[in-house]
Amino acid sequence: MSHERSGAESGMITQDFIDEVCHNIATNQEVTLPLPLGGKIHIDRQLPFLCLYRRPAKRQDAGTDKLVLAEASYIIAQEEQTDLGLRELVESVVRTAREEFGAFLLVEIFSLPLPVDEEGSVIDELEETFSIFSRKKGVLTPVVEQLKNRLSRMKINSMHPKVSLRYSEKIAPPGMQPILESKICEESGTWMLGLGVKPIYQSPEGELYPLELEYLRRKVSVALKKSFFLFVEKYTSMLMVDYRELGRRWVSEAVFTADAALAEIEDSFDFLLQVSPVNTHEAWKAFQKSDFAKAPQFFYRPRPFDPALKKRELFQIELEQIEDPVLSEIFTQKRDEIDRKLTMLLDRDTPNFLPGSLQVYGGVEAPLLETAHKMMDALASLSKKSAPVEMVDAVEMARAAREEIAYYRKIYPKIAARVEVRDDIASGAMVSNGNFLINRHSTFARKRVEALINHEIGTHVLTYYNGYAQPFKQLHTGLCGYDEMQEGIAVLAEYLCGGLTPARLKTLAARVIAVDSMVRGEGFVNTFALLHERYGMAPKSAFGITSRVYRGGGLTKDAVYLRGFLDVLEYVRDGGKLELLFIGKIAASHIPLIQELLYRKVLHKPPLTPRYLEREDARARLEKIRNGLGVLDMITKEIVQRR
Repeated sequence: MSHERSGAESGMITQDFIDEVCHNIATNQEVTLPLPLGGKIHIDRQLPFLCLYRRPAKRQDAGTDKLVLAEASYIIAQEEQTDLGLRELVESVVRTAREEFGAFLLVEIFSLPLPVDEEGSVIDELEETFSIFSRKKGVLTPVVEQLKNRLSRMKINSMHPKVSLRYSEKIAPPGMQPILESKICEESGTWMLGLGVKPIYQSPEGELYPLELEYLRRKVSVALKKSFFLFVEKYTSMLMVDYRELGRRWVSEAVFTADAALAEIEDSFDFLLQVSPVNTHEAWKAFQKSDFAKAPQFFYRPRPFDPALKKRELFQIELEQIEDPVLSEIFTQKRDEIDRKLTMLLDRDTPNFLPGSLQVYGGVEAPLLETAHKMMDALASLSKKSAPVEMVDAVEMARAAREEIAYYRKIYPKIAARVEVRDDIASGAMVSNGNFLINRHSTFARKRVEALINHEIGTHVLTYYNGYAQPFKQLHTGLCGYDEMQEGIAVLAEYLCGGLTPARLKTLAARVIAVDSMVRGEGFVNTFALLHERYGMAPKSAFGITSRVYRGGGLTKDAVYLRGFLDVLEYVRDGGKLELLFIGKIAASHIPLIQELLYRKVLHKPPLTPRYLEREDARARLEKIRNGLGVLDMITKEIVQRR
């Protein structure tokens, strides 16, 4: 555009540029344009507020501009542009948006320079972490108090920051002129606040502390949004139901680039297949032949890539370019988890594998182990029936799985899930990259088929494709730590469809006990003996659990099934929305982040809901959980009644 080129040459923000911005605001269109001298204006949509940052001309100020990047409406400019059209741009934005909403709030954010001596050394620290500047006492009191309270509640180095409130007719960063003339601020419905920040994210020499800055901008962003929400409610005609609706909807290209790169790396290897033995069937035969006295030797697939080179690719992804703090947090967590899994693959079948597993999946906490023991004791007290159990083979299980996938495909035709019967997986059945894999040698109790189908397809396949329908690939490859929530809702599915049997609950509890035994270093043979002799599990069942736990060098993942189930039960009892858990492969810690992205319309309602939730008996069981039914109650009441 010609006005951009001419403005860039002189640093002037032209009237044509201002007119274009105001036209987009008036017609509710997004504004994302560069300013001369390296600044930027971004306004998602019609909004009654704006964040401003002016970069000082005479001092370094690393990172402060990022405190406004999280917002849906901001301008980043240079100090010297104040009299080169910036003032006119801000005034025009204020008046245009105020006509739409009846009121407008401008918040200018700036760092507070530390006092220095003649040699530039810091001679005094600022007492306040934040200073809020308002023109008059009593102006915008509810909004100012909200901002002050929210900033005061955050913790920095385990302490609450001190927040001061100052009054001044002229609100501006130190050494600068106010961006709004007094006559503009005196117009009806126009307000301005200043937010001064102690630069705790900078070294005394002005170098950036990126982790401190990232933490601070997330907390400041929440405080600003809650204050904006109160302003909207009390002073404007805009209708909102939640402060998170005021977040940014616009997603930068940097997000999609990082998302695609992370997904490509994760899709390039199958972690569980890489750490699962290829000789489980033969290992069982050898262990059986040794009279359960000699630990089996497991063999693994060749690694078709160099994990170290994958790490190089991983850390070339420029996550620091992501402006949105919610998406930045999600993607950074995922990068770190992929990094740890790649380290585990490097350490496969060595003593270093287990510490990596503890980092990724956690260990066994004392309350979880106690619950597992109580479950085993309660299950042991149930009367055992001697009636034979009808079994189905892998082929029949595959047939049922294909029928279930076909049902979901009618609702969402993009489902491309395959059902494969294979020799090279350790478990009886599993989902990998959206496909359902079945061990050729496995058999399944007929009365458990529906439960397994709802576990694997009604949860793992369904959330894979619900995530696939979202704009970010991370939702179907899985956010950091998603396994626990996935397995928790998968076990819940078994219960809701009436297929959570005593034997299945015993397996979940035994996995926790086996993981604890493995982590404590008891060894394969002793862990097997604990399950077989102490808890009376059949030899092949005890071997299956033990081999899963010891695969790769010690995989603690199997503890997440019971832990996740207990967490989901608590979530439902606390009134949590079950449908939110099926939006993709997420962890419990992501629920508030996902809810925010839904409010902001960055994510949307998923296309699929589990089939079993349509059943009357499933809804009745769900209601029992809401009324306080726990896992021990299921054993002593619910499951006993169904037997």
